[in-house]
Amino acid sequence: MKRLIVTVTLTGFAMVVAAGAWATPKDDIAQYQGYYKKRFPGVALQSYSDGVNVLPQYAARRANWELLMEFPPYEAEMDKARAEWAKPFANGKTFSDCFKNNPPATKYPYVDAKGDMRSVVGDVNRCLKANGEKPIKNLKTGKIARLVAAFKEQFNGQKMAVNVNSPAALKWYDRGKKIYWTRRGQLNFSCASCHVQNAGNQIRGDVLGAGLGQGTGFPVYRTKWMLKGKPWGTLHRRYAGCNKNVRAKPFKPQSKEYLALEFYQAVMNTGISLKVPSQRQ
Repeated sequence: MKRLIVTVTLTGFAMVVAAGAWATPKDDIAQYQGYYKKRFPGVALQSYSDGVNVLPQYAARRANWELLMEFPPYEAEMDKARAEWAKPFANGKTFSDCFKNNPPATKYPYVDAKGDMRSVVGDVNRCLKANGEKPIKNLKTGKIARLVAAFKEQFNGQKMAVNVNSPAALKWYDRGKKIYWTRRGQLNFSCASCHVQNAGNQIRGDVLGAGLGQGTGFPVYRTKWMLKGKPWGTLHRRYAGCNKNVRAKPFKPQSKEYLALEFYQAVMNTGISLKVPSQRQ
């Protein structure tokens, strides 16, 4: 299958954006992860699940984060999340009954037999509907984030291994890849502009995290969001925040655009272990 080649070069890092004729996801993984290995040679692959905290440019703040992790601020919320996950529906079934035949969290998101992208968030709501319960409307924070965290933490320590093994999955992958590398908004930035080209650099007093590992800790419990009374955030909430930062109109949570982007990032994270939930600034 021949596909159009569009190459973007960022500080010596060339990436085939619109899915090259011979570029495979396996090739992309090797190139993407290899780039960070050269940029941050002292950071082990598994460490990227801790986000910006592992970068050498963040070393001065790492001690504070390590102290915070001795008594994580999300622990009480995780007790609540586990109780919500285990609570029986009116018919006596639970979320575990729905997910027992689904892939493990390390293989989410995935493309089903119909060619549709399936996320944990989407499958939580499918489970609720299938059991006569009301689906959750807020797909960015609160209960939906807690439930996703309760599911994913069961697979902590296991390595990401998302499948791109069908023509439909490749189409989703190509779409997510293009979204990741395409510039948007008034600032004309792409995801890669910040998290590849400028990973580790400072912006307004903060350090930009690496794109590698992003998503392996979500949902996250974020200090900035905690100050506003809504500490939990799904990955799509964070996507929307990034879009706003570059002055681009965000897509809706669970939109095809964000699902494709989540899928692409999950593939790039192949071999990195889940560590859910996580705390971020």
